Amino acid sequence: MAGVSFVLPVGGGGGGAHSVVQEVDAMRDLGVEARILVNQANAPYFRAAYDRFPWVEDGGVASFDGARELAALLAETDVAVATTNTSAHAIADAHKTTRGLGFRHAYYVQDYEPLFYRAGSTEHALAIASYAVLRDCTHFAKTRWLAGMVEAAHGHAAALVVPSVDHGIYRPVRRAPAPARHVVAMVRPATPRRAPRRTLRMLARLAAGEFGPVALTAFGCEAEELAAHDLALPDGVKLAGRLKQTEVAELLRATDIFLDLSDYQGFGRTAAEAMACGAVVLAPALGGAVDFIADGESGFLADTTDDAAVANAIRRMLSLSEAEYRRMRLAALEAVSGFTPVRAAISELRALGLG
Repeated sequence: MAGVSFVLPVGGGGGGAHSVVQEVDAMRDLGVEARILVNQANAPYFRAAYDRFPWVEDGGVASFDGARELAALLAETDVAVATTNTSAHAIADAHKTTRGLGFRHAYYVQDYEPLFYRAGSTEHALAIASYAVLRDCTHFAKTRWLAGMVEAAHGHAAALVVPSVDHGIYRPVRRAPAPARHVVAMVRPATPRRAPRRTLRMLARLAAGEFGPVALTAFGCEAEELAAHDLALPDGVKLAGRLKQTEVAELLRATDIFLDLSDYQGFGRTAAEAMACGAVVLAPALGGAVDFIADGESGFLADTTDDAAVANAIRRMLSLSEAEYRRMRLAALEAVSGFTPVRAAISELRALGLG
């Protein structure tokens, strides 16, 4: 029997997929039969994204094409865990194809997905409905903000679990002194909630020298994507492009200040990963980052929808003395040091009644 099956119909590479993969890896190390079920169209991309984990090609990832194939895979499991709103519906559809499926339901709420879509759209309605399609479902989430959203909007109590960061790759390294702080930001033009235009506006102000001398890097997209969305990278900003997880870690290890200017963050994975590399971060005050960032102590929080508030926070960050920067860097490292995949896996197994 496969004890826990995470249904994850994505190609990989995003923060939610990273969480599931590293937590399944930890569960398997703990002796739990855990695996990931990926829809057939995405399976090749998923396996390529996570080929550094041997179990991905050795039975830990299975693919399905449609509800009947998913039902056959879930007949071998004890707990089926939805990881996205589409996977919740996929599990419900699998139930409809056959009788006698005895597995229990869980929903790993990694973001509040109704916020992804226009109100009134089909996608929005499906995201809302995903919280009602699985009977006797155990909900769990990694931040108080997410747990609160699920309870307030849908009446489901969600267990709070430990977030995970892969400290094997997200870690501080010794660096040579540099003449200017290295400021890094993620730019994702296709994802409006990640505020690409706002991020580019602030990068332009940084590049113009408004806050003093800095080295600037953006990542998360290619130049063609910027052009397709009628966006331009400011002069003086290096574009690192789309990066694999290990490449993101390499960049963050060379980062002094990381900017996440999203409208909100359900968790704030890249900020947490940057902190694990020793960077000082600015993240949205709305969302889950408040769980691990104490403003002005282990990082900075701001109303990211207010350019003036963002500018004030950046000004504070770049005015830190060396001693202040060192203290905040150590506080950041300490704040996320407990976000280990093993602790995350244990907390999830307990939420599922398996630990």
